[in-house]
Amino acid sequence: ACAVLLVACALAVAAQLAPPGRADGIELFDVNAVIGHLEALQTIASANSDNRAAGTSGYNSTVDYVVATLQKETNYTISVQPFSFDKVVELASPEFEQVSPESVTYQEFSDFRLMSGSGSGDVTAETTHQGLGCDSSDFSGFTSGNIALVERGDCDFAVKVSNAVAAGATGVLIYNYEGEGAFSGTLGSAVTVPSFGISNSVGRTLVDSSPSPTVRMYANTEVQTVYTSNVIAETPGGASDSIIVVGSHLDSVPEGPGINDNGSGSACNLEMARQFMSVNSPNKVRFCWWGAEEEGLLGSTYYVDSVLQSGDIDNIVLNLNYDMIGSPNYFRGIYDGAGASIDIRAGSVAISQLYQEYFNFNELAWALTPFDGRSDYGPFIANGVPAGGLFTGAEVVKTPEERMVFGGLANASYDTCYHQHCDSIYNIDTVCLDEMGKACYFVLLELAANNDLRGLMGGSARTGAAEPMNFPYRGNDLVR
Repeated sequence: ACAVLLVACALAVAAQLAPPGRADGIELFDVNAVIGHLEALQTIASANSDNRAAGTSGYNSTVDYVVATLQKETNYTISVQPFSFDKVVELASPEFEQVSPESVTYQEFSDFRLMSGSGSGDVTAETTHQGLGCDSSDFSGFTSGNIALVERGDCDFAVKVSNAVAAGATGVLIYNYEGEGAFSGTLGSAVTVPSFGISNSVGRTLVDSSPSPTVRMYANTEVQTVYTSNVIAETPGGASDSIIVVGSHLDSVPEGPGINDNGSGSACNLEMARQFMSVNSPNKVRFCWWGAEEEGLLGSTYYVDSVLQSGDIDNIVLNLNYDMIGSPNYFRGIYDGAGASIDIRAGSVAISQLYQEYFNFNELAWALTPFDGRSDYGPFIANGVPAGGLFTGAEVVKTPEERMVFGGLANASYDTCYHQHCDSIYNIDTVCLDEMGKACYFVLLELAANNDLRGLMGGSARTGAAEPMNFPYRGNDLVR
């Protein structure tokens, strides 16, 4: 009911409290104000082709709304950080068929999918199975001009395609794990040959066929440059060498308004920024809204690269990340700090424990959710900055066991409108949004008030790039 009767439910949410003597001011966080921001984002999307994707008028209007709100209601130093990126755009539906020894037309989505970053071409050639394709030696003896057929696993898709192209492949087919269907992953940047992710059954058929099949691959793509931006707002007070970065991505996918993904996190971030203005903190807080997360964490990556170059990264003590915190069939997910690399584990665990403390005090069930590279904490933890945050679920299906803990519907996605047109103002559970929003603000207030924040994070200074975590995702895209 709360996902539909939005305002009515917002007025009926239960009060939550901070533990005694902790986080003074949490009662000022008002979910109705967050809903007001979400309604503004919906209005923007409705006026701009129903989306707020990076590089569009809808995104630019969203930036304008955040900046105007901050200028009107805070005394922060506000900046818009522009950046651009190259995006591979699909101009026509890809095609894939076996020419010989049999004639088979494969179906897009069920049998094959275009990889993000695929090159263009219309290629007919013999397939050659090259195993995993993770090392150049895997392509020893490869016949230049053939189409490389490689297994998924052990390394990034980009590595497989790069090795294949270096060996002279005119196309690349990556087949999925046993029992799994067609898939799309990211190649990181544009490549020069058609590249498809194919189902295990199609892949094994091609591998086992004798003689080696000849196939046709067709892809029609082009590279377009997209211009977009981040928004950064910094408190005037607090130590400049002890900075908390609170981030949320501001863009939607092109398919919909993005009100849960990630209007929910961005609206919560904006409301925290408004309320935090009256807080006197020994630590500086930098509220950030990232562009182009849906294109592969590009805004947060650009920002982290900029502070690496300037040296300001050494002043950043931790990152809090909020991405999807109002899912209609939610669970209360806390990023599992124990899954961070060893050099930032203590700090990431300390952040996680604060969320746990809040939920436990309010008798709200929670579960740990892994760092998997799907959101903007990724560039921070990859560069030695501890991180934490909350997440209420996307396309993954809620189990019957989870339903017993969190309520809702078993055997249905946490968010059935994930990356769809229906991710609108009616796709928010306001009880969930209130609970998660107050937990977000509690943790910010607790961390901002700490006089030894670096000590809490487990060390006196950042030690440099963290141990690689080999995430399976970069944003929403599989990388391996």
